[in-house]
Amino acid sequence: MLRSLFAIPRIDKKREWVYFCGHSLGVQPRSAPSYVRRVLEEWSWEGVGAYFSKRAQWVDYADRLRSKLGPLVGSSPPSIAIAHTLTTNLHLLLASFYRPTPHRYFILTEKSPFPSDRYALQSWAEFYGYPDAVIELPTLTPTTEEVRAVILSIGERLAGVWMSGVHYLTGQAFDIPNITAAAHEVGAWAGWDLAHAVGNIPLALEAWEVDFAVWCSYKYLNAGPGAVGGLYIHPKYHTRGPQFAGWWGNRRETRFLMRERFDPEPDARAWVQSNPSPLLLAALEASLDVFAQIDLPTYYQEVQRIHQYLRNRLTEIPHVEILTPADSHGAQVSFCLHLSDPKQSFERLLMKGFFVDWREPNVIRAAPVALYNLPDEVEAFTAAVAELATD
Repeated sequence: MLRSLFAIPRIDKKREWVYFCGHSLGVQPRSAPSYVRRVLEEWSWEGVGAYFSKRAQWVDYADRLRSKLGPLVGSSPPSIAIAHTLTTNLHLLLASFYRPTPHRYFILTEKSPFPSDRYALQSWAEFYGYPDAVIELPTLTPTTEEVRAVILSIGERLAGVWMSGVHYLTGQAFDIPNITAAAHEVGAWAGWDLAHAVGNIPLALEAWEVDFAVWCSYKYLNAGPGAVGGLYIHPKYHTRGPQFAGWWGNRRETRFLMRERFDPEPDARAWVQSNPSPLLLAALEASLDVFAQIDLPTYYQEVQRIHQYLRNRLTEIPHVEILTPADSHGAQVSFCLHLSDPKQSFERLLMKGFFVDWREPNVIRAAPVALYNLPDEVEAFTAAVAELATD
């Protein structure tokens, strides 16, 4: 528990929220302002010279953070690039990996994926002339065996599987290694949206032979609103391409020679199109330095423990239906309130100081984060839900 290292959002000067929205926007590390101020001071003193000065060295700032991020995604630094945002990175990687043919063009994804993912998948399918290519799983919380059965049924017609490590709505953690293996079994690639997974569940992307993945950094990584994103590409693809090239993906040794031909970095950085903002990198570094202070296996056990604590309390309350599978989850508990006006009940929770969020038609998502939330907060929240359910 590192609560003292974070600024908990406040209702007013005297009261903090019971903030269970780390699945949407993590709280600010108290060190973040000093990290960002350092970059502002470097900019003030050195201007563009900060890119190459001994003090700032912005030119490889993102590269230096890869070793800090690696343990959280289970990857060596060369397979990681820090840049852009999640959906932009997804488009860039689909440009490289989705190469449909008349015989193999289907993409399998989860039921009700995050809309931005669906838009990206559908836009590439339509670009290539296969508007029916995107197939959703038939159930919202499938077992691994059910996912595997769908993959095998599509077989050699399947171009790729694109799923979330943790489903944004239900909070289900999917079986990344076994679903990836099933995709490879039929000759398809497996890509993953880790927005709700990184910093929330253990990841071992290289060991699991994941082909590619993308994530944002503003949920469980606590890097701030609109934070810089990241991408992962398995080492076997680092020099394979094709890529939608951009200047910053050029090798650093030749980047500033302004050559006509793209000279890509020999690893995942080749997919970086543009210069990532040092201001955003500073906020990310502040959070990564917090994670560096903790033992990750112990932390992930705490994630499971506080989830289970909330879950057990909610199961005791009438009119509550938990959507998140009991055996596959991270921090988030998604549940429905079967009351006459569940939206009004949600709003009453906000009025009582509990910051959770609402998804139509009647889903409440609550994510007590082991870094900064307390068991007492879980007790208070479930007491408030119970009061609503018995009114």
